[in-house]
Amino acid sequence: MNQGPHFSSSGFTKALGQMRARRVDTFEKTATLNEAYDSDRLRGEGTAVKYAIGAMQPIDKQYTDNTYREGDRVKNQLEKAELICDFAYQGSVTSDTHIRAHSDIDLLTLTCKFVTVDAAGPVTNPYPGNPIDDLLLLRRESIGVLRARFPEANLDVLGAKSVSISGGSLRRKIDVVSSNWRNTLRYDTTGRSVFRGVDVLDCRAKSTIRNLPFLHNERICEKDGLTIGGLRKAIRLLKSLRYDADKPPDISSYDIAAIAYTMDNNALSALRGTELILVERCKWHLDKIAIDSTYREGLVVPNGTRKIFGSNGATVKGLTELRQEVDRLLHEIKNDLQRSFRKLAAARIEY
Repeated sequence: MNQGPHFSSSGFTKALGQMRARRVDTFEKTATLNEAYDSDRLRGEGTAVKYAIGAMQPIDKQYTDNTYREGDRVKNQLEKAELICDFAYQGSVTSDTHIRAHSDIDLLTLTCKFVTVDAAGPVTNPYPGNPIDDLLLLRRESIGVLRARFPEANLDVLGAKSVSISGGSLRRKIDVVSSNWRNTLRYDTTGRSVFRGVDVLDCRAKSTIRNLPFLHNERICEKDGLTIGGLRKAIRLLKSLRYDADKPPDISSYDIAAIAYTMDNNALSALRGTELILVERCKWHLDKIAIDSTYREGLVVPNGTRKIFGSNGATVKGLTELRQEVDRLLHEIKNDLQRSFRKLAAARIEY
């Protein structure tokens, strides 16, 4: 007989400690004063309730600003070297869905030698050079500059899609991504920068990967506004559960954000103080995805570039592992509330 999942009685003490550690900037040495999990109003709550509420909150703006500041230090050195490229940022920091005070950030180096176009007809001004060779050269040039300008830092050049630099005088890890602009048809017709794409170099495959990072952020921002901040809270919660698990679910942060994005707007909407209900609603959504294969196979990432559960995306195995972490948190929250004779649907948690 299937007895369902088994849960320990230790609550979320360990996970709460891990969350507390990763939400503090280790270079600042002090925690921020407004972290929800340390609020006096939550003093009497259980660890699972504290964890859930804390995990949903944004990283302190000062810490996020520090991330951009360190990215700008790297960018400024590349600019001074007069590389022929533009610069832009992408990643969870730019969508405000990051869950660590010392989050990494992607710095796109976008060559100015050529632009890829999604043309409806023949290209009137074809590029005479070799785009892949030019991107490989940009990567090599970036590596040379980083080695010369940050001699004490650790430089990892083994990544296929980025060169990572950290340590030394740098307070964050910066992933430098060689790429080029892609002008989509929608960008050409509207002129809106959110519709402009990028092609990221894969130096091993000697090819590029198409991406629409700015449209992803726009979609997240739009839906977060329609759900009174609920979308970003759900994303941070699910990402936190993955990050703090004893055995992290085999699913990417990008796909977690996409899964949360596919939730109904009403399900994502919860007024301040009632956010615990989002845990249960996330569970319901994950259950629906797991049970209904037709629904699951139709889900698409926010920028529309691929299926969430396609060949290069999330798997049912990873989904199952994430569901187990949500089930564990929900179970512990209900235990915490039961001690004070409260039901989840009616719980009001002030922080």
